[in-house]
Amino acid sequence: MNKITNLSETRYTHISGTDGLPICVLRIEPENPEDIKGIVQFVHGKNEHKGRYAAFMRFLAAHGYLTIVNDHRGHGESILDQEDLGYFYDGGAEALVEDVHEITLEVKEYARQRCGRDDLPLTLLGHSMGSLAARCYIRKYDADIDKLCLTGSPSRSSMVRQGMRIIKRLKFIEGKKARSKLARKLIMGTSYERRFRKEGLRNSWTNSQREAVIEHNSDPLSSFNFTLNGYEEMLKLAILAYKGGYVPQNPDMPIRFFSGEDDPCYHSPRKLLEAFRQLKDIGYTDIHCKLYKGMRHDVLHERQKLLVYNDILSFIESDDKK
Repeated sequence: MNKITNLSETRYTHISGTDGLPICVLRIEPENPEDIKGIVQFVHGKNEHKGRYAAFMRFLAAHGYLTIVNDHRGHGESILDQEDLGYFYDGGAEALVEDVHEITLEVKEYARQRCGRDDLPLTLLGHSMGSLAARCYIRKYDADIDKLCLTGSPSRSSMVRQGMRIIKRLKFIEGKKARSKLARKLIMGTSYERRFRKEGLRNSWTNSQREAVIEHNSDPLSSFNFTLNGYEEMLKLAILAYKGGYVPQNPDMPIRFFSGEDDPCYHSPRKLLEAFRQLKDIGYTDIHCKLYKGMRHDVLHERQKLLVYNDILSFIESDDKK
């Protein structure tokens, strides 16, 4: 297929059905509706924003996909005040997941009106914290998507509940909007930064390219510290993502993990198998993974990102379940 060169980019505001928070959305798609063959919805990670996905969205749009992403509450432009970056508001983690689902329904209706079709397949792609949100999403809404793609997905950690107890104590003392250096060190520094501390650059665990880490660290929409509320709500996502107790509505939905071999979130092959086993125990039947040698957490921004782009595109386009 020849690449589509005429693309349309739209930014708009969605009002959260949970609490009325303005949620900022980016949609990138082929200009000609006849070129659209599917939908890809992104769920971004911690300390990210919609703009970090624009390059991959253009890549997918050039291959015939309507793509969409929203800034999570407390991220990007989905804030009421600049001081609210890293604050999930009263709706918290539950509202974040509901926001994503509302965008799913909204983009499906948009595609229906624009393309005159209601059978366009939709792939949900969650990265890092967004992969946890995506796994919380499928507890209720897996029937509304056709495929699930998880990049940089954190494995289950035995430290999450302990971290939650500490964050709650700090929140009681300092307040929910406090930005605690101790919380950052406990949640991010100990397990993620430690392995790469000799490189002398904060967030080196995210990317093997030093220049990419520096660029990310310099982005004001990515370099803020979470509030205690933000850390607490993120940990709620981590706990719920690995909790059973539901029956899939779409058990045959293909699920794919894409992770860097050097990503500390992935931990180890044993931990990855745990994640597989947990999803299979719930009832999902089609789960596979691809690991990338030499890559770290942020596989969509690594030096060989086009390899990852094409692998994900192949998964989205595949009709089989291999």
